[in-house]
Amino acid sequence: MNKLFKLSYLVILSFFISCGSDDDGGPDGGGTPDGGLPEASATYSLDFTTNFTQANNPQDYPANASFGTIIAIAHAPEVSVYSLGQIASDGMALYAQSGDVDGLAAFISTSLGEEGDGLFSITTAGMVGPESSASTSVSVTPTRTRITFLARLNPSPDWFLGVSSFNIVDGETLIDLEEIELRPIDAGVVLGDTYEANDGSENAAVSLYDGAPFGNGDPLSEPIGNLVIERTN
Repeated sequence: MNKLFKLSYLVILSFFISCGSDDDGGPDGGGTPDGGLPEASATYSLDFTTNFTQANNPQDYPANASFGTIIAIAHAPEVSVYSLGQIASDGMALYAQSGDVDGLAAFISTSLGEEGDGLFSITTAGMVGPESSASTSVSVTPTRTRITFLARLNPSPDWFLGVSSFNIVDGETLIDLEEIELRPIDAGVVLGDTYEANDGSENAAVSLYDGAPFGNGDPLSEPIGNLVIERTN
């Protein structure tokens, strides 16, 4: 009878240890500090609309204004494409200066090394005019729960519109819809206070750019772009 009791106790204990291991999960498990979820697999559309008009931005307004190549990146929380207040990486500098998508992708891949497989994916959507719209989509996974969006302003020294590391996880669920106003960002790589770059480089942090030549030399009262992130499945 005593042996039977001990055997039953061991079976019950083994069951609870097994359940505890499943709840804890691995790298793709839920309840992690970075907000990952085991079911975090979905597709999101990114709808980009521009409102960069000459009427609102008369100073030195470029005749050939456009935005792009547009980039949408789904990536892991540990991947940083750019951050306000930080010096732009070599890859981000390539994109901000010339719209080099391949250079940015190569830099991200190289910086992650072999361990980077599956930690990011990039989709593009060409260019759009100063008053236009474009759409692209990204697929998020349990390891890719952040979205970064980039749209270079052409022409410009190194200005762009962007969203950095947007988290699609809200508590224990995935978000359904988010609308974000976009204002000019200076990558801090090339000197310039108008749409054509000056001779010379700088080593400044990535920062919001609010002032001439945008608006009328005054702080912008309205965004020049808008991004809607919406879950589609």
